Amino acid sequence: MTYVVVNAFNPKLSIDILTLKPEDLEARMDKTPLEIVSSQQKYTSRLLVLVEAGGIGNNSEIAEAVDTVTRMSRQAPEGQPVAYGVFAERAVFTKGFFANPAERETAINAVREEASSLGKRVAMYDALHQALQLFGPHQPGDALLLVGFPYDDKSHHSAGDVEKEFLATGTRFMAMLREPLSHVSRDFQYNSHAPEKRMFDELPFETGGAHTSFDAHFFGWGWRGYKLGIKIPDGQRKSKSAKWKLQFRGAAADIFRKSHLYFPEHLPPCTVPSSEERSALNQ
Repeated sequence: MTYVVVNAFNPKLSIDILTLKPEDLEARMDKTPLEIVSSQQKYTSRLLVLVEAGGIGNNSEIAEAVDTVTRMSRQAPEGQPVAYGVFAERAVFTKGFFANPAERETAINAVREEASSLGKRVAMYDALHQALQLFGPHQPGDALLLVGFPYDDKSHHSAGDVEKEFLATGTRFMAMLREPLSHVSRDFQYNSHAPEKRMFDELPFETGGAHTSFDAHFFGWGWRGYKLGIKIPDGQRKSKSAKWKLQFRGAAADIFRKSHLYFPEHLPPCTVPSSEERSALNQ
């Protein structure tokens, strides 16, 4: 059995689809059907919020965006484990994930106080590499929300390094632009920063995440999905590179024909169900 968190969203109406049942979905690996044996909408999953700190002191719109995301990180639902980090030339993080709101607020406040002392350059890839280390062993639904800009001028790690780490760990990558893209900001007039832009566009799709312009509603997107329990037939997972597909079926395929499902290209490894997951299976 493997567990994976997926989302359903109607982009035209900008609403999450929250009424799906297991029978509304069908999964396949190659040409083999995969059985969806459980679906949970109330689940716990870890979220690490990583915010680019550069420019906070001299741009009020950037400062407001950062303050909004920081406040939402503090006020995330009780019981949901949240970690928080800020970065520029270097990065600083909370010491782990906090599900208790009071403990979370104290930890985030301590990190936020360091935002103005992290250097003037931007090491986004290095910060993402460090952030992934906080997760440790994979848990279903693990997600990293990057609130920043597709720009790096300092990192020792590359876009390829970070992409491989996300795919290897099974962590969902969610990207939210801290500010609108502009060809006249920073050094974009003579450096396209194509690898950074490609990562913002493609890595969310590969990992089951999403990307958007600045939108406060997007913050809790990872918790507004479905935690699916999927049974993989013996011998079906022939290689780690085997991809799977998830789509609407039956009446749902017609009702939600203009909606999208967000799921990782690769299923995570099989795990032993937790007591909560076993309860869902027996319902």
